[in-house]
Parts: sequence; C-alpha cells; structure tokens
Amino acid sequence: MIVNSTRQVITRSPHKSVGVINCQYFQSQPIVYESQLERAFVQLSLLCPGVRRIIAQPFRVNLDPIKKKHYTPDYLVELDDGSFLIVEVKILKRIAKLERRLKQINERLSSRSFPFMTADETQLYSLDKEKHVKAILRYVNWQVTPEVKATVLQALEQMDRSSISLKDLAIQVQCTPEDLLHLIATRQIFITAVTPISELFITKPISGVTHGINFFSHWFNTALWGSDLPVPQTT
Repeated sequence: MIVNSTRQVITRSPHKSVGVINCQYFQSQPIVYESQLERAFVQLSLLCPGVRRIIAQPFRVNLDPIKKKHYTPDYLVELDDGSFLIVEVKILKRIAKLERRLKQINERLSSRSFPFMTADETQLYSLDKEKHVKAILRYVNWQVTPEVKATVLQALEQMDRSSISLKDLAIQVQCTPEDLLHLIATRQIFITAVTPISELFITKPISGVTHGINFFSHWFNTALWGSDLPVPQTT
C-alpha cells in the first residue's frame, strides 16, 4: 500500500544539513533536502534535460503492515515523457549495508510501476560535479534581455551540429557568458554534461524529442535498482 507522506522537514539537527531549494522558474513547490548529498542530487537534477518536477518525500510505502514498517522515498522525479522515478540518496556504505531492505523497497515500488534508483557520493561528487553545478546556479538571478534570449535560441535552432561550446556561442551571438549561464541555470537551454564553466557545451534543441528514465540515469552515471549494474560494494 502507498499512502501520502506525512513526514515533514521542520526541525534542524546539528548532524544534518536541512534546507529548501526555491526554484520558481522550474516549479512552484520548493524542494526540501536533508543532507548535502541530497542537495547535490537536487541541484544536478535541476540541470538535467527532461526533468519536469521533483517532489521530496512524496508518499509512504507500507513494507510490513503487521510490524508497522514503512518507507518514505527521498524523491519522486517526473520526466518529460510522462514517466516517474523514485530516487534514494545515500552514501555508498549505507547502500551496501541496506541491500536487503533496498531490494524489498524496489520490489514493492516495482509492483506499483515505480522504477527505483539510488544515488551516492561516487556519482554526485565525481569530477567535482557538485561544485560545477553550484557555479552555474549562481547565475539564476542574472538578467537577460528578451532580445538576447531570442537570438540565442534562434542560433541554437539553426546550427548544423549537435552542440556548441559556451565560449563559441557567446561570440557568435555577441552576448556575455553570464547571459548563457543564466539561460542554462533556469533551464531555457541545456548542456551536454556538467563540467567546469570553461568547458561547457550547449545542446541543439530537437523538436519532438523527450528525455526519459534512461537519459536521467545516464546523467547520474547510475542504473535502476535490479538492472544490469550490480549493487554498489564498498572496499
């Protein structure tokens, strides 16, 4: 059985980094995080093409009604193709220790047609991705004129390649890198991957193409629980 979550993040703990990400340009509902790892997941998701909505602690799953055991997912992610995905964010050691419980959770969610994925620090912090994301998101409040935005979008539509570097696009349309970073941060244009700002490439929009679970899992370099990738093991 799946019921609406009654769990609310309303208290702060000295052992947790509790907070809220407000992103009105993306969705009206703020996104709660309870750790720096969860914050990194949310911020990486905000730059991922195809993400339509992110809901923290969306519902509660009864795992054992007799023993009153239940599970509240960290995040429900809705994608552009209409699919939904449950994501549990934990450090790698915890994922390995909870393998049996996570398998049970995956079975219960799968029976309700919810794919299940875990994300850990090896994916969220690799190659300093969380630092690069923060650098991009600093430009959310940068001001871009409608004329510049229209020129950028037109240039991307008309280019004859799948992507272009941020530097080259800025030169081509005669705008500042900050203008482009704002459009990236607010999901008006998208990047091929999270990299240092000097190495960013912007993708050409393709009409009619939607991104689903496979693209989302590739963005995080992970796989759905129970798929071809093994359960993470610690050494």
